[in-house]
Amino acid sequence: MDFRKFLLIYGVIILSLIFSGCTYTKNEKGAEGGNGKLVAASETTGVPSTVATRDYILKDSSNSVLSPEKIGSLDNHILELARNEIFARHGYVFKRKDLQDYFAAKPWYHADSTYKEHLNPTEKQNVALLHEYEAKYAAYKLEPAHTDDVHLRGYTGDSGFKQKKMKVDLNGDGSEEEIQLIPPETELGAFKLKVRDITIEVGSELLPYLDIVDLDIDDQYFEIALQMDSQMDFLRSTSFYAYDGETLKQIGELPGFSAHSSMFDGHGRVVSAKESKDFQTWFRELVFHLDNEHALHEEHQDFYPMEPPTPLTIKKEITVKFHKDDTGGTFSLKPDDNVKFLGDDKLGHIKFQTSTGKEVWYTMSDKDVDYSDFFDGLILYD
Repeated sequence: MDFRKFLLIYGVIILSLIFSGCTYTKNEKGAEGGNGKLVAASETTGVPSTVATRDYILKDSSNSVLSPEKIGSLDNHILELARNEIFARHGYVFKRKDLQDYFAAKPWYHADSTYKEHLNPTEKQNVALLHEYEAKYAAYKLEPAHTDDVHLRGYTGDSGFKQKKMKVDLNGDGSEEEIQLIPPETELGAFKLKVRDITIEVGSELLPYLDIVDLDIDDQYFEIALQMDSQMDFLRSTSFYAYDGETLKQIGELPGFSAHSSMFDGHGRVVSAKESKDFQTWFRELVFHLDNEHALHEEHQDFYPMEPPTPLTIKKEITVKFHKDDTGGTFSLKPDDNVKFLGDDKLGHIKFQTSTGKEVWYTMSDKDVDYSDFFDGLILYD
């Protein structure tokens, strides 16, 4: 082969490698929900970020290296969007419908089907860190803590990655707020939450960590969530706070643990569970929604299910009806009949399923009644 021709071919190969930059291969994709592996980087220029609004999750993630202080307490929804946002700046075409819709609403996003997932070194490092914290969050799970009632939840895994101090843009104005959970100064003192120069007392029980959550991805706010832990299940609660640039206010205090991303849908709906001692000891699952004033309000439900249903045996004869409004007739359940407690309407009407599969209603007495005299198998604990 002519030596000059060899040099020409060799030069073309080298140039193609240089201009290929830092990419994810087809099987090492870092965008969307995959667990991609990063390959070598050679790009050195970042994508400029000029929009100082909640148009961005992390507006400088293409040219500033992220740190645990910036992302360590972000919920999993935010982490995933922040990672995909890095690719969206380049025009990455998303396959998932939810990500398509989310980024299509951003004025800066312009889909580019020719984009091959090139990343500069800063972006590469930030994608890796966001992946790392997504994995930490995924391993820290909120799961049913009792086989008899899936609505009683507890955490498993290591919470050590959570931060007590964060720098996050809470109100979408492009400026980061310094957020700090300050421990009590005395044994009987209260925890304090500080945002910029505003400090409020938030409780005297153990507050293990703070979370930054996005209850509604369609508004400009991130919310602060503080989960109050206790040895007693019924004392556990989650307080949500919002900062609008001038004031810091509590927007809702929900029973149980509600700050985990599995407990809200990102569109203003939050789930929690509250202990009830009506009929037996169990946890009703409650639903809350953000209103137009950015406050959480409980949504009325016609029925609150017990999951799984509690198997019971009748000890004394009781009267049940086919409909709770007294239409459809009544009949009796006899001693040794088996039923399942399905739940209630929070108004004194209990739903059972009989051994034949019929669903019937039982009206609780307005007097103080010990239902263990009538039913064997009730869950009763303090």
